[in-house]
Amino acid sequence: MAKPLSDQDIEERRGELVATALTILEADGITALTLRRLAEDAGVSRQTPYLYFKDKAALVDAMCVAGIKRLTASSSRAVLEASAKGPIEQLRMAGETYVRFGLQNPNLYALIFNPAKINAKPSEAMAEAIAENSAVSRSLMQRAWDEGRISMEPERLNNVFWAALHGLISLRHDGLICDDETFSQVLADVEQTLARGFLREA
Repeated sequence: MAKPLSDQDIEERRGELVATALTILEADGITALTLRRLAEDAGVSRQTPYLYFKDKAALVDAMCVAGIKRLTASSSRAVLEASAKGPIEQLRMAGETYVRFGLQNPNLYALIFNPAKINAKPSEAMAEAIAENSAVSRSLMQRAWDEGRISMEPERLNNVFWAALHGLISLRHDGLICDDETFSQVLADVEQTLARGFLREA
C-alpha cells in the first residue's frame, strides 16, 4: 500500500505541475495548455493533474499566483540589494524588475493581466499574492512619503507607477516599440519623468 502523501509532498508535486504548465505556456501559449498535455509533459498519468486541480481554470489560477509570487520575490531581492541607496532608488529597481518580468514572461504576463480575469473576483490565494506584490512598492512609497520626499500619497502614486510600467510593457508586447535602444531610452525617460513629477526635490 502506498504511503499517504504529506502536506509538504502534495505542495511540492503541485508546484512541479505548475512549473511544467508555465513552461508549456511560454513555449506554446495558453491554447496549447490542457490537463492532458500537462500530464504528458510532466510524465504522470492523465488523472494525476486532476488530483491537484479541479479543472483548467484552477490550474491557470495557480499559475498566475506562482507568477506573481515569482515577481514579488525578484522585486524584494532587487529592493534589498539597493537598500543602502534609499527608497527612491529602491523604487526604481523595483520598477525595472517589474518591466523585466513582463518582457521575459510575455504569455504569463498576459495571462495574469487578462481583463476577464481581472474583472472577476480573485481567489483567496490570488488576492493574497497581489497584496504581497503591491506592498513591495507601496512600502517604499510610504517610507518616502513619511520622510517628506514625495508629493503624492502612496496609494495614488502606486497606481500611477503601475499604470506607467504596465503601459510600457504593453507597447513593447504589441510591437509598437520594437527597437531595443528606443525601448531602453523610453524606460529611462519614464523613470525620470515619474521621479521629477513626484519628488519634492524636483
